[in-house]
Amino acid sequence: MDVSLLHDIAPFSTEQRAMRILLVDDNESMVELSATFLERELDDVETETYTDPVSALDELTDGAYDCVVSDYDMPVMDGLELLTAARERGIEIPFVLFTGKGSEEIASRAISAGVDEYLQKGGPEEYPVLANKVSNLVEKHRAETHMRRGFLAIESAEEGIGIIDGDGVYQYMNEAYAALYDRNRTELIGEHWDLLYPDEEARRFHEEILPQLEAEGSWRGISTGVTKTGELVPERLVLTRMDDGGHVCIVQELTEVDALRAEVELKDRVLDAVGVAIVVIDPSKPDNPVVYCNEAFEALTGYDAAAVEGRNYRSLYGPETDPETVADIRAAVDAGEPISTDIRSYGAGGEPFWAHLDIRPIRDDDGALECFVGFYRAADRDGDADSA
Repeated sequence: MDVSLLHDIAPFSTEQRAMRILLVDDNESMVELSATFLERELDDVETETYTDPVSALDELTDGAYDCVVSDYDMPVMDGLELLTAARERGIEIPFVLFTGKGSEEIASRAISAGVDEYLQKGGPEEYPVLANKVSNLVEKHRAETHMRRGFLAIESAEEGIGIIDGDGVYQYMNEAYAALYDRNRTELIGEHWDLLYPDEEARRFHEEILPQLEAEGSWRGISTGVTKTGELVPERLVLTRMDDGGHVCIVQELTEVDALRAEVELKDRVLDAVGVAIVVIDPSKPDNPVVYCNEAFEALTGYDAAAVEGRNYRSLYGPETDPETVADIRAAVDAGEPISTDIRSYGAGGEPFWAHLDIRPIRDDDGALECFVGFYRAADRDGDADSA
């Protein structure tokens, strides 16, 4: 990972990255015409044209483009072979087969190969159709990628996060949530929440907590769950009602009650204001961009998602940021290790605030680094409470 992401200072851009389209066609005049029409039909688009599919494949790296528009009948490598080769390299961006040689056989092969759209060339009237398909595919792919990375951040969170429907049944939870109660989440999804609480505590939920949640839209406080073996679990619980009648649960175990009394006051105040701020950083792309941030991060820093995603987040550091702390973060990141520290940070308007930062590397099953997840919480230092 490029550690300049964590210690250089540079503001976020407020501009959304342009849509980048790779066009491949052995007919030079045709591929240039396609590029011209797409640039005319779509706002904020960049095109790159190739007449040689092999050369195009060499340039088709992960994250370089948002969509491929390819002819079918080309020498050396046809459009479907280009698609197959790209998928074998892990390139999962939308692929449109835009061909002048149409037939039911080719269409069937294209669908089987997994093309996202199949469109036969015609006159100029086909280009608005092509542009619309490309725009819709890119928007859908970006949304799905955003969602997947958001869930990755949730899965790696230290806090237990669960979703309960209007009937009180778990629809989703991360591993941390299930582990808190000494269970596997497959045991709990589809079960009612009261399975995890003693009878007396379940009555408290029905009589006090859930009515307050319904009336105010949220509830936070201390509750007591129970493990699979009957061991009591003191916990800090945050509930947020959803429009469909269900609610989101965020839970943490309280293991040292005496020490937690002071901590709960601080953490509840923080959660009242901003929740847990999360960013996901992709170390495989140039300048290690932020690829996801949640609303709590926006509230804490003042940066909205459009200003953050696709860019680095070095603007969170400023003149009073401790160089030794930055060096410690840099060393941990270089080693691919997690780190937890307090750091002087700066919001979008230049206002300073203390933040407690947890950085965690996320690895695949083979141990390869996939991304870094950063958790920000506003911190209170020496009695001076800063908030964004």
